[in-house]
Amino acid sequence: MRRLVVLALVACGSSGGSPDAGADASPDVVSVDAHADVSQVDAGSDGADAAVGVWQPGTGNLPWQWELDHTIDTTSAADMGTGDDTYTGASAAAPVVYDIDGFDNDVTQVSSLHGLGKKVICYIEVGAAESYRPDYAQFPTAALGNTVDGYPQEKYLDIGNATVLTVIEARIEMCSQKGFDGIEPDIDDSYTDDTGFTITESSNVAYLVTLSTYAHSLGLAWGLKNGGDGGTPTQFVSDMLAHVDFAVVEEPFFLGTIGYFHPALYNAGKAMFVAEYTNDTSSASSFCPQALTDHTNAALFDVALDGKVRTPCY
Repeated sequence: MRRLVVLALVACGSSGGSPDAGADASPDVVSVDAHADVSQVDAGSDGADAAVGVWQPGTGNLPWQWELDHTIDTTSAADMGTGDDTYTGASAAAPVVYDIDGFDNDVTQVSSLHGLGKKVICYIEVGAAESYRPDYAQFPTAALGNTVDGYPQEKYLDIGNATVLTVIEARIEMCSQKGFDGIEPDIDDSYTDDTGFTITESSNVAYLVTLSTYAHSLGLAWGLKNGGDGGTPTQFVSDMLAHVDFAVVEEPFFLGTIGYFHPALYNAGKAMFVAEYTNDTSSASSFCPQALTDHTNAALFDVALDGKVRTPCY
């Protein structure tokens, strides 16, 4: 599985320094905003291609937990992210959204979270393949490219290969069958990387639109994963905006890439789930005031995403 590998600090124009006015912009918000919708609703009127019934998180406060290291234990306070404190030291609201691994977790874990009134996002890779996944052998050898930097068990995929599309769509169907509410598609911006294949921004977007349309046809929300750490991020985010229902973004405040995502996602009514990491950021107080002003659901995690560290902004 991929984490953000920071090779250089990127400057990107806006850092969200011109806060939007609004009642939910205060840094001391500690409760779940009523604007946040964790129910299944129809797609909005912003041009999104989501089918009726697809979860639309909205732009209110949605505390979340990101745990990819192992099968989630719903009896564990650490895994569930309960009992945490915010960056101010106040008691944090319990997460209402859980982003967990699609292979490691089964219908049992998803059903348990649903029974607690939570929404559940399915983490899968769509631009690379991990050799330890049960479907790895289904990818043609010719469609496996360069090794992902920092992850020796992962190789980039030729996203223009028809078989690759079929296998990834099967991953999406797996998430649907397990009862997940949405998809976090990791390595969805492989056009920015040294994959071993010729992948353009436009071909990358076309691939993702196909996957998004398929996910929506199964009643699943589709996310944007990063997209601001190379290539042409402003164009990429703009091109994907009508086809995603939320975004999961790593370290936009540390990297200075928040301007690629805000206010575009907020203005389109899309939720943004932000993860900053302890290996680069020692304290959530360094980003939480701005994260709250920018209407993001931000938290500080350890890079292992193992449930041991979670300091949310509210």
